Parts: sequence; C-alpha cells; structure tokens
Amino acid sequence: MNFTWQKTTDSEKQLLGVIRILVGDDPRLLQFLFDPIQPRLRRRAGILKEDSWNFSHGEQGIIRAALDIWSGSGHLLLWEMLETWDHVNWIRFLNALIALKGFSGQVAESSPSRRLVRRDSLS
Repeated sequence: MNFTWQKTTDSEKQLLGVIRILVGDDPRLLQFLFDPIQPRLRRRAGILKEDSWNFSHGEQGIIRAALDIWSGSGHLLLWEMLETWDHVNWIRFLNALIALKGFSGQVAESSPSRRLVRRDSLS
C-alpha cells in the first residue's frame, strides 16, 4: 500500500517503514492504522485500539505494537505478546525493532524451534 503523504519528515518515513515490517506490509492493517493523505494515524490511538476488536488477538497485538512505535500509545504488554503471537509475528516484531534501532541484519526466519539470530547480523 502506498500513501500519498505530503510533507513527510524523515522520522515519519522511518517509523512507517518500521511499521510496514511489523505488519508484514499488510494493506488491511496499514489502512486501519493510517490516514491515506497525511502522515498521521487514521483516528486517535484509543479509538483504534477499541476498533481493533474485529481483528485476531495476534493482529490486535501487532496494531498495539504499531501504535507504540508510532506514538507510544499502544500500551502493549509483554505477557500479551507471549500469549497471542505466533512465530511470524515475533520475527516481524524483532526485525522491526532491528530496523528502528538502525542495526544491520535481521532475525533469521527458521523453524519455530530454531529462533536464532544470524551471526553475520550481529556485527
């Protein structure tokens, strides 16, 4: 999904890129979260959290993580992540954090029993 945002700051571009990684570039989640014209949330964060009830529990957590990245307003708790996220959500979350912090590399997408970070990504 492409946004036609005008006057976007470098910070907003970076945060959108990180959130794209987090949501797996899912257009449903991106459209749910963001205004298509301006670099801002589609609605207030609290309303988005309330409106996310029709998504799966894992997707609700991803939405809240995206809100935390964008504005610190998702209030996602670690125990919720542990209870609801599958392997794919964790890989996307960790890769989004790596991109957010500006580290090189990414988490390897191995089987759920082998969630290892590639050695070459740590240097």
